[in-house]
Amino acid sequence: MTLSQGRAIFIWGTVISAVIFLGLTYDSISKMPERTHEEKLSDEVANGKWTWQRYNCNDCHTILGIGGYYAPDLTKVMSRRDPEWTRQFLKDPHKVWPAKRRMPNLHLKDEEIGNLVAFLSWVNGIDTNNWPPKPMAVAAAGPSQMPGEAVFKAQGCSACHKLSGVGGDIGPDLTHVGGKRTPEWIQQQLENPKSHFPDSPMPSFAKLSPKDMKDLVDFLSSLQ
Repeated sequence: MTLSQGRAIFIWGTVISAVIFLGLTYDSISKMPERTHEEKLSDEVANGKWTWQRYNCNDCHTILGIGGYYAPDLTKVMSRRDPEWTRQFLKDPHKVWPAKRRMPNLHLKDEEIGNLVAFLSWVNGIDTNNWPPKPMAVAAAGPSQMPGEAVFKAQGCSACHKLSGVGGDIGPDLTHVGGKRTPEWIQQQLENPKSHFPDSPMPSFAKLSPKDMKDLVDFLSSLQ
């Protein structure tokens, strides 16, 4: 290969790579409004972003791939937590989550809490190509595992409830819940925890799909 041929390959390789890069960049930017639901960017959402930054929430939490890993990733948290539970948690984390490892009370104002919930709800709706991935325990579910067990793990239920000695102590031990409660009672508890226990810190899981709800109820009912 001569020097002029090498120079030509370098120049054309650079040009072609630049064209591909610019093309992909344009494609990504043109799809961004649709993927982020830009039309839902309200003043409340914007103020929630500023509240998030003001209290340095990224120091502990990851959102959209940016932040710390000390606390849960919150990119899709509103798929697992209803707005009312989230408001109560932000108002007094220690009351709602009385565990050893817990979020400090930031003494947020009601307006700040509402803005944060709006911001987290907007982020939850962004098309992130299924990021963050499912927990390894869920992704590695074997054929012998009941579908409801995967839902139980995906929703983080073990953070509060024990199963066969594994899990948290915030909520009741569910090892034999199927022998104590009817499927109807379990489903009502999942959809509206306060209907049974007015002071329950448990979030509502009413937003689960009908299939996931049935699978979860079937799984819990099988725990005799």
